[in-house]
Parts: sequence; structure tokens; C-alpha cells
Amino acid sequence: MPPVPQVNVRANTVPLVVTNQCTETIYPGLATQAGTSPGTNGFGLAPGATRNLTVGHDWQGRVWGRTNCSFNSAGTGPSNTGGNNGGGAACTTGDCFGVVDCKVAGAPPATLAEFTLATSSGQTFYDISLVDGYNIPIGIVSLYPESGNSKLTDIPPNLTNPICIGTAALLAADDSTSDDTYLGTNSSFPIPLEKSLSYNDVSRWCPWDLQSDPPTKPGDGVYPYPDDTITRPLFDPCYSACAKNARDSDCCIGKYNSPSACKPSGYSKMAKKVCPDAYSYAFDDQTSTFIVPSGGGFEVVFCPTGRSSNILATMGPELRQLAATGAVSAQMLADTQNITLIRSRNAGITLRSANRLAVLLVATFLTLLAA
Repeated sequence: MPPVPQVNVRANTVPLVVTNQCTETIYPGLATQAGTSPGTNGFGLAPGATRNLTVGHDWQGRVWGRTNCSFNSAGTGPSNTGGNNGGGAACTTGDCFGVVDCKVAGAPPATLAEFTLATSSGQTFYDISLVDGYNIPIGIVSLYPESGNSKLTDIPPNLTNPICIGTAALLAADDSTSDDTYLGTNSSFPIPLEKSLSYNDVSRWCPWDLQSDPPTKPGDGVYPYPDDTITRPLFDPCYSACAKNARDSDCCIGKYNSPSACKPSGYSKMAKKVCPDAYSYAFDDQTSTFIVPSGGGFEVVFCPTGRSSNILATMGPELRQLAATGAVSAQMLADTQNITLIRSRNAGITLRSANRLAVLLVATFLTLLAA
């Protein structure tokens, strides 16, 4: 495939906006792997606040949210001696050695927004990743409509704005009539959403042993299964199997370093049910990576409400065409506005997803019985 023509090449920098829709202060962390950085690696962001940054058009990096943080006045360490749990951390999740301005990537569990803005093919790659676990919901909003370049402004927002909500308290009802307009989309371009999971499903998706702070054991020290009699915390961060156990088979390393050898763990399968557009393990890129023409910026939103998106599975033909041609055709524009088509495709995917979830839960139960 020939390279997609570069667009908006006049821009040496693009916007990177970070917004906190959580009810508590979040400390976003930023890590730059290549290109021109945003000039900061971390800061505090109050509820409802937005911070406007710029990065190089060639930036490669990640953004995550740190929760329940308490720093000293200089931001160079935790406010209390020893930090959280005596380990020197200033944040409950996503901590980066107890400092506000991160020097290293955040500690798991943490939901990640990952970006590679410029490639030799003239494309931008981005994703939401749960490979290091999950702490808070994240959404990514394309700012291409603000780029001033017609080849970017024409890209429908329901192809570009993924959402991952694995926190039941922020989940909308599955019959919500306003669910077509989350995160920069509108009724003309309805975003396909995951609708098969209930509040109870989402509140309990994390495998029990991977919760970062599981409830206290019953008196006899034995967890029942299903664990319906034990209330989980509303804030229930979840380690990935790789982050918690560091097994080669979970981390896809060693002899498991190939798609044929490394298969999704129970965590990965459950994470994919809750957030269909998110990376769930190392070789999940075919159903997790968004590919668009280079040249525009993005907004990372913490704690969006609503439902997780199901864009990649539902709008696959349109996304593959966009990746191949770098342009929006008249048919693509018509299909992304066709509410009947979108909901019909998504309904079939949702039904299959619900059936797979039932099979997965039964298999997990049988495995525990045999243990």
C-alpha cells in the first residue's frame, strides 16, 4: 500500500487537551517516547478542569490518570512519610515514584491513552490500553474538526472517538436515548456503544484476585463464587494478569512472543467485553488500534459518562477504507450517518458478545470448581 498523503504539513505542533470529568482531582501523567514533548510530564487537574497543551506533530507518548494523590508542597514526594503503604507512592494508582512531574511511566494499574502521531505511512495510530490494568474511565476525542484542513475536518467523529468505561458508577442505562452523542459526536454521527452489560456486570468484571484492593475476606478466609454476597468498592482498580503475575504467557514474552503462541487471559477477555475498543493484551492490535491520517490533535477525557464504544467492530469497513485511502468518500459519509445501519451492525455484535460472556462466566465457574 502506498503511503497515505500527509495532511496539514504546515503544522509543527498539534493540540493535546486533557480534561477531568471526574468528581475528584486527577493528576494526569504524560510520558514522551519520541518527538516534541508537551513541556510537562504531570500536573494536577481539578474536577471539570481542562488543560490545553501542544505537542510536536511527530509526538509519540502516553497519557494516564493518577488517583487519590497527596504530594508535598514542592511536588517532589508524597505528603506523608513513606507515602502510600510505606512504599513512597503519592498516588493510589498510576503513581510515578511519588512526584508530580513524572520521570517514568505510571505504575499499574492504569488506563492508558497511547499515541503515535506521525509514521512513515503518513498516518496516526492511537488507542486506549488496558494492558497495564484499569483504574479510571478514559475517552479520546479527535480534534480534527478544528484543524482547518478539509481532509481532516470531513472525518466523521463516530469513527475516531473511543470510550472505555469499566466503572459501574459512570455507566448509563443500556436503553439510554441520548447515547448517540457522547464525546464529540452528535445525532448526525451516532457512536456505536456496548449495550449488553448491566450495572452488575460492569461492577464485577475484574477477576477477584486482580483487584488492587479487594474487600476483606469472609471469616473463614474462603471466597464464595460467584461473589455476589460481597460488595465491591465503587472505585475498584484492576491489575492485568501480566501486571499482577508477570507470567510469560500473560505478558506475551519469551516463547509466547507471537500472536499464535500468546492467547488472551481471563482478564483480557473480560476487559474486552467491558471496553471493546481497548487493548486487552499485547497482540490485541487488530481490534484495538485506530488509524487515521496524520495532522490533527486529540483530547483525553478522564471519567466520561455513558457507555464504552464499539467503533472498531461496528465501523470496520469504513475505518479500513479511511486507513487505506486517507480520505472520506461519499459512501463512507452516508454510512456513518445511517443510524439504522449502525444500530443493526452493533446489535448483531452485542448479541454475540453477550453469548460469549455467558460462556466465559460458565467456563470460569467450572475451572474454580475443579481447582
